[in-house]
Amino acid sequence: MSLRRLAISRFRNIVAADLRFPAEVNLFVGVNGSGKTSILEAIHMLGTGRSFRSRQSQSVIQYDQEALAVFGKLDNATSLGVEKLRDGKGRIRINHNPAESSSQLAACLPLQVINSESFAALDGGPAVRRQLLDWTVFHVEHRFAMHWKAYQIALRQRNALLRRGKIDGNLMAPWELQLIQSSVLVDTLRQQVFESLRQHFFRRVESLPQRVFGALELHYRSGWKKGVAFEEALAASRESDAEHGFTRVGPHRADLRFSVNGQAADAVLSRGQQKMLVCALRTAMAGVIGVNAPPVFLVDDLPSELDEENQRLFAHWVSECADQVFVTGIDGKATAQPWLSLSKPWNRPTMFHVEHGQIDPVEQNF
Repeated sequence: MSLRRLAISRFRNIVAADLRFPAEVNLFVGVNGSGKTSILEAIHMLGTGRSFRSRQSQSVIQYDQEALAVFGKLDNATSLGVEKLRDGKGRIRINHNPAESSSQLAACLPLQVINSESFAALDGGPAVRRQLLDWTVFHVEHRFAMHWKAYQIALRQRNALLRRGKIDGNLMAPWELQLIQSSVLVDTLRQQVFESLRQHFFRRVESLPQRVFGALELHYRSGWKKGVAFEEALAASRESDAEHGFTRVGPHRADLRFSVNGQAADAVLSRGQQKMLVCALRTAMAGVIGVNAPPVFLVDDLPSELDEENQRLFAHWVSECADQVFVTGIDGKATAQPWLSLSKPWNRPTMFHVEHGQIDPVEQNF
């Protein structure tokens, strides 16, 4: 889905803005601190209900205001609206009707963020990679959210019993049954989507220098011992779980593992190589869901993260799997350069100059 209109009010240093986006590539240029990243944040809030820089809405609302508001119109005429109050409350609306949860926003406006924090996928914890896989599964199989929520409810209840030292079978049984039933569904959907993700990922890796990456592998780990049924793994872990006070096996411990010649990829590859693998992974995720709903990419200061050759390659990957991209940068020509070598319509960017929270369209002379 493409975003065609964005209205922002009282969002960081942006007092008010009402923008139209007729193009697939939209560039925001200006000095550091001008408000470029705030525009990407606002789009992210429109698609997820929160900023990608802070989960606390109070830090995003202008310091002398009590609320912020973000409104957007998609190319299919769907309207999205998010309001956040300083007291932590807020409202989400879709087509002017109240929405039950932020996941409804995500279903309407799939987003992928590429910024300095995105490159923690390789050296970050399993939760980071698990979240990336689950984003992909959610957009391919919408029933995944229901099964994952049921699993998490049962997990919280079992952990509460473990912390209280109550491992009596009668108390544990109903929650363990729900855990087992939900885990099978969650794990099955993850494995199915992972196989497609892996294929998309390695298609992109093939365009990178093979001699650099050696025997690169990507594996999915379910969260318990391979070849053992989850029901057996859960029963075997019960006493140890009671000692630790939490459930130590299950889909909540799942992970994606990258390795090169049998070693952890983050221990072998340079920082630049790791970044390109993450870009390959994130565009592969977009490729997997693209049949249903190609996502919008939010790219914050790409020139500082990748060299020129890799910027062009990343831009090419995005053009194959995204509906639209929003990019920030300091210099207009440098920011536009990776996109100008692409085919139409990706080589026709729309540019905006940002200064002190003021956003103005710019005539392009590329």
